[in-house]
Amino acid sequence: MVLPSTEIFWYYAVPKSTKYIHYYGKNMIQAVSEENKELSVRGTLIIDKAQKLFFKHGFDETSLEMIINETGGSRRAIYNEFGNKQGLLIAVINRQLTKQTKMLTTINQELSPTEALNDVCFRFSQGMLSETLISLYRFVVQQVVKLRELGEMIFERGPMRAVLPLADYLEELAAKGELTITDAHFSAQMLIEMSKGTLHTRSLLLPNTFASDEEITQQVSKAVSIFLKAHSK
Repeated sequence: MVLPSTEIFWYYAVPKSTKYIHYYGKNMIQAVSEENKELSVRGTLIIDKAQKLFFKHGFDETSLEMIINETGGSRRAIYNEFGNKQGLLIAVINRQLTKQTKMLTTINQELSPTEALNDVCFRFSQGMLSETLISLYRFVVQQVVKLRELGEMIFERGPMRAVLPLADYLEELAAKGELTITDAHFSAQMLIEMSKGTLHTRSLLLPNTFASDEEITQQVSKAVSIFLKAHSK
């Protein structure tokens, strides 16, 4: 079987710890991650060091030799764990996506809607506005210009999937008669965008400028208040 160049990238770049479903056609491959096994201690170390080097030097400028110099070991260790440098790139991104999307899966339903939404939106925004996520965002924007499929994977695994638990919670509130919700998925997306607001744009555009917890709390509080008023009975 002869694969187009973009499909060859994904065919060989799949991390060994991740299962992917491939759709061949129109040069698009949708990746569905299923964590089949935990990374080894060395695998985690490799991702930690690779992430720092990718963020500092960029993907193209970071060689496997540079990573090996930081972690010890050999190329074989990287190949065995991740397939190649592209597979390592996906593993770095996947780890951060998984951490961030999990923020919205833990909604404390014992709290009032106001308290629960403030809590979950604060934690999510705090993650999005962290130095690691801001650095990842900047880094990924540079890569998706060359690898559109990478952008598609991130979009589907990140923003599209992350809001589902929040949308489910909003539907439950609507079913109880506490809110008026016509499109829970759209409403969840809007709440998330409002919660990070201009703090996210500021952090992206101004180097070494990160939002404080107090700023995030104020932004989220205003966003949740406006959201609940707009959806109140």
